[in-house]
Amino acid sequence: MWQACTRMTDATATDERAGAQPAVGDGLIGTLDGGDGLRAIAALMVFLGHVFVNADPGEAFESYGWAKEVVGRLDLGLGLFFALSGYFIARPFVRSYILGTQRPSVPRFARNRALRIVPAFYVIAALVLLRFGLDGAIGPTPDNPSGTAPPSEWWQVVSIFTFTQSYTGGSATLPYGQAWSLNAEMAFYALLPLAALLGHRLGGRVRTTRARAYAALAVIGGAGLVSIYLRQGGGSFAALTSPPLIFYAFVPGIMLAAAEPLAAPLLRGNPRRARRLAWALVALVALSWAAYASWDYAVQTTALHGALGRRALMAVICAGAALAAVIVWQLGTERAPRWLTNRPIRYLGARSYAFYLLHVWIIFEVIDLVGADAGTTTLVIAMIALGLPATLALAALSWRFVERPFLERRVRWALGERRPGPGAPAPAPAAAATAIATAGPAGHTTSGPPAGSDPGASEIVAVEPPTERSLP
Repeated sequence: MWQACTRMTDATATDERAGAQPAVGDGLIGTLDGGDGLRAIAALMVFLGHVFVNADPGEAFESYGWAKEVVGRLDLGLGLFFALSGYFIARPFVRSYILGTQRPSVPRFARNRALRIVPAFYVIAALVLLRFGLDGAIGPTPDNPSGTAPPSEWWQVVSIFTFTQSYTGGSATLPYGQAWSLNAEMAFYALLPLAALLGHRLGGRVRTTRARAYAALAVIGGAGLVSIYLRQGGGSFAALTSPPLIFYAFVPGIMLAAAEPLAAPLLRGNPRRARRLAWALVALVALSWAAYASWDYAVQTTALHGALGRRALMAVICAGAALAAVIVWQLGTERAPRWLTNRPIRYLGARSYAFYLLHVWIIFEVIDLVGADAGTTTLVIAMIALGLPATLALAALSWRFVERPFLERRVRWALGERRPGPGAPAPAPAAAATAIATAGPAGHTTSGPPAGSDPGASEIVAVEPPTERSLP
């Protein structure tokens, strides 16, 4: 009788647990299916932004008339890149604190970041220097009719390869000027583990998962507002791109990583709610872009690194809402919107890193071919018609022969990541079989990383080959 009652009690408890609401942290996203698609959109926005900049001989996009406030704000694509980095790179650190799991391995994290960023950067930077020389010029451009510039000093050249060119300048960086964002990324990678350690130490007394999530959101959001406040006085390019002042651009992604454990239980299995929220976020993207484009228009603030005050806040809201819409959509429907996962956009997204590093070089080559005096319209058409396919072709070569061989040497670093909780999509049978076949120690697989993240940056086991994957 006692055994029968015990079995009935155990069965009742099991039924109650099965019907219980998912807890905070259940059903989290592993692979963000639209990650590569967002990268492709961001890369195209940055490419077009630099096309319009380099085709305009003026200093404030005056050649484009009423459209100047549109073409001058395509730099928001770079804001999306920063938001993606904040989400993917900080996510394992944030989740380990909120969920109370094992902290990520910092040495492995550093190894993976170096394997992702350094090889392609060094190869392309060396090629740019060989092609353009120390003065960074191969001929006249609309904003440099003489086609000449003072040569860089040796220490300015060295700064390119130490990711500090933002602070040294020099003409040699002109065809590689967009690499300032890599300087910001590398500083973010270096400071993130220290910030995470500090967060664990100071926030360790917060007991519940929900409370830790709210605490993380409050601290990260507050730090972002401080970063924007520090930008109020303007300053030099080096100051505005320094870690404390450019941190604001990473904040949307980091906050979404902290908010996801709270949102996932509410959205899993509720596609109607998720779609409504996603479309509301899309509307917020449009409104914040309009505000960003119309407020405080000035040549000094036509790029993300020059955004001050409320424009910086609008950049954060726009990039964060765009990324949040994709996350919310996947949480509710278990997939990304189809237009973010088609083959062409995934192809470009996977190769977006080299595409980003190469595109200004190719734009300068097109200007030299067509002629700086060809006119703004002709230059824009030529840069898109010739420069876009050429940049993509070279990016594909970089992916095949430089990036992918190094990416295959990465290791799992987010060792404490949990498997998806209730309501999360189960892997397909074929995928599960592949995961079992490739499982390494402690059940972790040794196959390629999920889209848009490092190995170990998600709970879902990575089962697809690294040829279709990319990193920030």
